[in-house]
Amino acid sequence: MPSILVLRFADSAAGFAAAGVEVPDGVPEVDIPDIAPRWLLGAARAVCGSAGEGPSGREPFSVTQRPGATWRLGWLDDDDPPPRWPPAEVRFGSRARAVASAETHRQSYAELARGLPVRRVRLTMTTPTFFTRDGHDLPLPDPALIVRGLLVRWNGFAPAPLRIGAGDARTLVGAVGLAGLWGASADVALGHGLRQTGFVGEAELRLLAGTSDYLATMFTALARFAAYAGLGERTAYGFGAVDVDLALVTELAGVPVPRPAGPATTAAPARAAAP
Repeated sequence: MPSILVLRFADSAAGFAAAGVEVPDGVPEVDIPDIAPRWLLGAARAVCGSAGEGPSGREPFSVTQRPGATWRLGWLDDDDPPPRWPPAEVRFGSRARAVASAETHRQSYAELARGLPVRRVRLTMTTPTFFTRDGHDLPLPDPALIVRGLLVRWNGFAPAPLRIGAGDARTLVGAVGLAGLWGASADVALGHGLRQTGFVGEAELRLLAGTSDYLATMFTALARFAAYAGLGERTAYGFGAVDVDLALVTELAGVPVPRPAGPATTAAPARAAAP
């Protein structure tokens, strides 16, 4: 079943510095833009063993570095967590980092699909997030692409009775709009002179007025699932890590929910050093 696999390491910056990543003086931890994405994928595959790709053709996990020497994997398979979980150490590049502690947080697909339907949700993209449309990269949180991507991963790993049919999927994609956007673009170096631009910040999605509770339940399940699956492309490399805020359900009871101040911004790319 979907799981959040959390590893905490005894040291923070030392392992990445030894692997060739420059860590500024006085910075005790680093986050995803400072880590070569290929190392994250290699480390995740080592932890997950020979799990391979799911029915959707994608890796059965998402991965991201968190502040405080913490590494988090979202495991999507409907079975048990990876057989090698938790590992005693994880290797990033040429440096193995000892694991100080590990946690597992699990929710079944049925549990993700249950509960009061939500009609607005705030997604906080904590690592650069991008999508692909018509062969071009799009560094913006397009609501249709968000929902389509989550549908693909949900239907690729959820048990058959909980999969969302093609007709309902098309209707749901058309029923989701963008209520607000706060953030900026960020660049990540991929090596060999290549860079990837993605969006970092918050996006608030809403269902159109008149959308049925039936579709709202699917929307809610996919929103919860996003915390495990990530958003957009290359989630197995650490892109598209997301935190999900379902507190907006309180609006159904007439309780106002604070929102970020100011309009969406378009800022110069934040350059992040990586080998």
